Amino acid sequence: MKHYLLSFLLTLVVSCMFQTASAKEHEDNESRHVIVTLKSGEKVEGYLSSGWHAENSLFKNENFSFKISKTPDDKNLVKYTAEDVISVEYTEMTENNPDGLRWESRPLAHPNFKSRYNTMQRLLCVNKVGKNATTYWWKIWVASGVNGMSRSLQTNYGIRFHNDPEGIVYPYMLVNSILMKDKYPGLQKFCKNWFKGPDGKLHNKQADENDSWILDMYDAYLEQMGDAAADLPIR
Repeated sequence: MKHYLLSFLLTLVVSCMFQTASAKEHEDNESRHVIVTLKSGEKVEGYLSSGWHAENSLFKNENFSFKISKTPDDKNLVKYTAEDVISVEYTEMTENNPDGLRWESRPLAHPNFKSRYNTMQRLLCVNKVGKNATTYWWKIWVASGVNGMSRSLQTNYGIRFHNDPEGIVYPYMLVNSILMKDKYPGLQKFCKNWFKGPDGKLHNKQADENDSWILDMYDAYLEQMGDAAADLPIR
């Protein structure tokens, strides 16, 4: 009887371990499950083999290229870049992201010595969609430590103005720069003054607590522009 009971308990333990492992494997696979929308409009469903995320991009451009397979175990991989796709959406839903995660391919403002209006196509994660603009976040590697000998991950935030026909995403720090001078007159000064005056202290507090504060700032900028806001951006 004891032998039978011991065998039963052993079988039960093994069965539970197998079920737990299978559930874990399924969970891991589904966390890689994505739907890719190509520039042609075609949708491709598959599983990420190597992602575009900065964490996985030590030796390649961050937020640019990735590979997927049709099934979790498929060895035939297809490579895509930010120049090939419109968006990538994770199918897994979580408590913090009930609609999954959506990454969009957007031109990211990246001024250089040749042109202050230079951009580079990158995959950026949708953060919050507002009435007049959408915010995004992405991670990059930056030099850190003594003499910049180490590297660490940094999360950046940017904004896309809905009235921009090019769909450019501007890192927050560029919104109060000379880059806005021609297309969005007065926005540079308005953004700087957002943190000054009677409401400056409140706006600073809101910015510390909410990384999408810039949506309220841009709404206020358009409101004070009045009828002229309909002509933005100026071409």
